[in-house]
Amino acid sequence: MHGFVPHQSGVWPVVAVVLAAGASTRMGAPKALLPWQGQPLASYVVSELLRVPPDQAHHGHDGYVLRLERIVVVVGHRADEVMASVPADPRVTIVVNRDWEAGKSGSVVAGLSGVPVGRHTLVTGVDQPRPASVIQAVVANHMEGTGRNDGRVVTIAGALGRRGHPTIFSPLLRDELFGIEEATLGLRAVIARHEAKVHTFDTGDEMALLNLNTPEQYGAAYELHGRTGN
Repeated sequence: MHGFVPHQSGVWPVVAVVLAAGASTRMGAPKALLPWQGQPLASYVVSELLRVPPDQAHHGHDGYVLRLERIVVVVGHRADEVMASVPADPRVTIVVNRDWEAGKSGSVVAGLSGVPVGRHTLVTGVDQPRPASVIQAVVANHMEGTGRNDGRVVTIAGALGRRGHPTIFSPLLRDELFGIEEATLGLRAVIARHEAKVHTFDTGDEMALLNLNTPEQYGAAYELHGRTGN
């Protein structure tokens, strides 16, 4: 692992990578385009990330601040439709993974191409809708840990004693993230190698565990969380 220099004095920016390239085989329909709170799922996920301020009010020890500087959305299957559903914003960058059929690891690596050196990387899937409150809590917790130099290199959102999403990776893991492969378990292998330096943050919100992989999971979650006015 290589050292890095913060973007500017006392500031440790975060870039979010949203994985929205897959064909959603188990779902039977593109997950990025499914309705969620009155908009396509891709729109909701990116909109909630945009609600996390680029300059957070939370300050960790020694004045360190973490910012959600940019959102990189990785598209592939039905790319034009997914891109059209993503909010237009200066903080949003679209990356096309033309080899999306090879698996999620390739989409992570494609997304990393839009993450400048020295940034923490928040990885989330388009099938993991999280309200801004959950995202901000995880980012703030990661900020506090890195600010006091507690040794962590990964922060994972959780609830009810279980790990969920999103996951934030330190810039110290950049080279390893670029080297992940589907055949060797992708991001899970990176987390396993550094288990002693992984922090699971209990968000207190079961939404941190939500994962929409099948029509049954989507239908149940939509009834509870996805309808407007619920």
